[in-house]
Amino acid sequence: MNDHFQWAFGYCAARGYARPVAAAVPPALWFDVGKPDQTGRFILGDASGEAAAAAFAAVDAPHVYVDIAAPRDAILPYIPSHWRPRDAMWLMAAGTDMPAARPTPDFAIEIDESADRFEAVARHADGELAARGVLGIHGTVAVYDQIVTEPQFGRRGLGSAVMAELGRLAVRRGVTDRLLVATADGKALYERLGWTLRSDIVSVISPPE
Repeated sequence: MNDHFQWAFGYCAARGYARPVAAAVPPALWFDVGKPDQTGRFILGDASGEAAAAAFAAVDAPHVYVDIAAPRDAILPYIPSHWRPRDAMWLMAAGTDMPAARPTPDFAIEIDESADRFEAVARHADGELAARGVLGIHGTVAVYDQIVTEPQFGRRGLGSAVMAELGRLAVRRGVTDRLLVATADGKALYERLGWTLRSDIVSVISPPE
């Protein structure tokens, strides 16, 4: 199973969605999301522009996301004019060696744990929410999602502390690989934390009705 497909399973665990299923479009996964602005999502994994075009042509519903692990320049020419490309994203990976997070003495991290999902919440000593993050597990792969630090608590290492705590818990579950999809805002930070690029991710949304 390629990294993008592994990510999809862990992402669904993190979000509480049903597990992805094999799709009829060129080798792909599908999972339901059920939101007004996102009906569901096709994950094509490593795909050519021609395969992406076939996937776009097979979609006849509004607000469907199609995600492709491929260079952006290779996919953009195949996107129908009435579809909307999302901002650039990147699939990134790391092993189990995690840099030590700097101390956060004024904050405590709380963990909510289930069979395939961890949620970490960092709170200030006064109880105020400072940062949070979620991790979904699929086999030996852990997927980070929704790593957010509240603006007033930025630049205190809380995001790294949350990720490190989630990673330590994942390793106890037998995880050997970690994945995430980064936006432009997070890519440089994750690279400083030792994450490596696996692929561009091109994500495109079918038009509304």
